[in-house]
Amino acid sequence: KFQVKSGARAMAPRAMAPRRVALAAWWLPSVVGLNNGVSLRPPMGYNTWNDLGCEALSAASVMQAADALIQQGLSDVGYEYIVIDDCWASDRDPVTQLLVANPQNFPAGMPPVVDYIHGRGLKVGMYTDRGPKTCEGRPASEGFEWVDAATFAKWGADYLKEDSCFASTDHARALHQYGIMRDALLATGRPIHFALCGWRPWYASYGADLANSWRISMDVNFWTGVWYAAVINSELSQYTRPGAFNDPDMLLGSTPGATRTLEPHQSRTQFSLWAIMAAPLILGAHLAELSAFDLETYTNSEVIAVDQDELAIQGTILWEDCPARSLSELETTIETTLPPPPECRQIWGKQLSDSSYAVIVVNWASTMSSVKVDRATMLKIGLDAGARVRDLWSHQELGVLSEPQYDIEGFGGSRLFRFMAPHFAV
Repeated sequence: KFQVKSGARAMAPRAMAPRRVALAAWWLPSVVGLNNGVSLRPPMGYNTWNDLGCEALSAASVMQAADALIQQGLSDVGYEYIVIDDCWASDRDPVTQLLVANPQNFPAGMPPVVDYIHGRGLKVGMYTDRGPKTCEGRPASEGFEWVDAATFAKWGADYLKEDSCFASTDHARALHQYGIMRDALLATGRPIHFALCGWRPWYASYGADLANSWRISMDVNFWTGVWYAAVINSELSQYTRPGAFNDPDMLLGSTPGATRTLEPHQSRTQFSLWAIMAAPLILGAHLAELSAFDLETYTNSEVIAVDQDELAIQGTILWEDCPARSLSELETTIETTLPPPPECRQIWGKQLSDSSYAVIVVNWASTMSSVKVDRATMLKIGLDAGARVRDLWSHQELGVLSEPQYDIEGFGGSRLFRFMAPHFAV
């Protein structure tokens, strides 16, 4: 969990990438690429961290989250993983070398919790770290990758998040360690989504060789983090494909009770942007008491379909009037200062498998703005004759428009549409 304490220009879809640095040969994994057959579309589920943190994590709270996922209808629209994040482990057995669950919070160990979640028809995610201890100082997997992978598989884990706290910052060493865990998971024979959590964009160029998803930026704990995750990820679209996804971090809701929240309109913008970016949709809200607004956000089948589109294309920025920036500048910024989003606007687009486009207009500025999807932007998505436009939040057909213009709320407002050719048959 990496945290920092706290004139318009038209743009073609970007092909900029972090430079793939020359590394010592010993880092290379023992197999070529990751081919585990899972997550051909971005994973959907819930993670305990933003909701329960460390103090409230227990067998009971995890099982309650699984129950709430089902009761709220979230499992009906595709959410399937219950990911148990940091603080579940307390020790490592000195004889067997096996991880030991916190006896106060998980008195019967982890297998009964895993069995309960599976019994509810859901999948289970576990957590570890590539260093000697986790971000919260619990035992981690450095030097025990094969033991831990076998343990997780024996318990029936379907997903593993491996963090990067207290670990070497050397790129070659990091890749080597993630490669060991990747190979250890594959050796179990169990299909397990491997979620690499290194918080840096340079992982993207290696990501598909190592994992099913890889974190590309800092933890998103507040609205400014959404901006940095989005613009960093905008430089990495070429690395996403079925079974391999850039991960800009978990979703924040607006329902009180979770450890981290956004304003309602900001949480909806984050959800929309993550769908455009073909990102994992991992909820961090308190599921049992979701507000009607958050529940509507998370169960919008039209927006989920954008994220889950079978092409698994990551959307790109089509137009913006935001300041010019480079990936290296952004990475330096998140490691030092963290200024708020600039006073600017963006239009993103994502091609869908039926040849339509999902289009989001985002206002990062502090005041309401009017944004036009002009002819030059329409040409970039092949709709020079205009488009049939559908609002994916109001579920309304808006007619055939040539240069649609929208007033967008400040401080993170957005509008999300589906643009189709005028003759498109629904």
